[in-house]
Amino acid sequence: MKKSSLRTIALVWAAVMIAVVSSTLTLLFSGRAAQSQESREHWVSQEEYDALQRYSRLDEVRASLLRDYYQDLDEDALLLGAIRGMTGAVGDPYTFYYTPEELKRANENNDGAYYGIGTLLQNNTDGVIQVVRVYPDTPAEAAGLRVGDWLLAVDGEDVSGADGRSYNDAVNRIRGEGDTTVVLTVLRGDDEILEIPVVRGPVSISYAEYRMLEGDIGYIDISQFTGNAADVFHEAIEAFKQQGAKALVVDVRDNPGGLLDQAVSIADALLPTGVIVYVKEKDGTRQDFFSDEAYYDVPLAVLVNDMSASASEILASAVQAFQRGTVVGVNTYGKGIVQSLHTFPEDSAGLQMTTSSYFDALDRCPQGVGVQPDVEVALVGDSVPLEPDPVSDNQLAEALALLRKQIGD
Repeated sequence: MKKSSLRTIALVWAAVMIAVVSSTLTLLFSGRAAQSQESREHWVSQEEYDALQRYSRLDEVRASLLRDYYQDLDEDALLLGAIRGMTGAVGDPYTFYYTPEELKRANENNDGAYYGIGTLLQNNTDGVIQVVRVYPDTPAEAAGLRVGDWLLAVDGEDVSGADGRSYNDAVNRIRGEGDTTVVLTVLRGDDEILEIPVVRGPVSISYAEYRMLEGDIGYIDISQFTGNAADVFHEAIEAFKQQGAKALVVDVRDNPGGLLDQAVSIADALLPTGVIVYVKEKDGTRQDFFSDEAYYDVPLAVLVNDMSASASEILASAVQAFQRGTVVGVNTYGKGIVQSLHTFPEDSAGLQMTTSSYFDALDRCPQGVGVQPDVEVALVGDSVPLEPDPVSDNQLAEALALLRKQIGD
């Protein structure tokens, strides 16, 4: 965010929240009305002055509520509601405000170590939240939560993934202190509604796992581009080199995305020299992210599905643009925009907002359209199997068959 914009927002919210500032500004702008335009601009710019005038209605509403509402009100809650009303009015599901506690929990999730239950949730385009992964040896697994369960309520309160804010709210309500219980209401199958109590505990998650499959084909499953994902990916590549892997499958099905720098780091290990992805801001400013000439040069397949989003689409699209491998599965989610986070130093709250769009080397942006796979294969079954098994996973079986043809097995 530009410094001038931050300065304007700071002034605006000072006017909204603090009555003393409001009175001072009233004195400044009313009491000095007779002064010349040049003198007034000595204090603030015309743009800032106009913004303060425009947002003065918010301060009037705040003052009226605090003065005349029939019950006492929490002024901090009013401010939070005003901020969230403003971010909500943008109409972008990925632009929202974090309280300090919410941002702390979000950062814990990115690190992979926190108190919670140990699931990966994803909201679909209808605003319904689904369990797409239950990590092993976690409270969720012990309680019997299953991949494919649809989350309806947390502790009796309905939840929705209609936008990023409501999705994060659901995740934050599931989190909590260790040895406390959260009750999840889920829909399993078409008509079975269950209430599942889960005792929260310490959770440590690896966001990438790897193994060698039959036929000397390496397999890497990346559940999110956060935490240790990039480190484990590079560790896997070194292990496969030592073991003599002849081909590689990278599985990003049900992967909602994550951090741009992790996606770039992973793509760099798979691609020759060139532009992996570039991001473009609304003023046309462009930033390119490149791969170097060194890469893991074995036949490659990337598995995707309709829940592969954002950073997953960066990887799949780059592999296509470089003609480096084969993308197998179904059309991806369609998120081609990038968010930035501004942290407020006063209390460590945060403002996440969409600041740019991203494009591959062929100038393709997946926003709203997704990435079309090279080989389209619909999954047989309700959910992606937790373990790589070509017998029960027909998409993986197709990817392996394609790779075996390339390596002559």
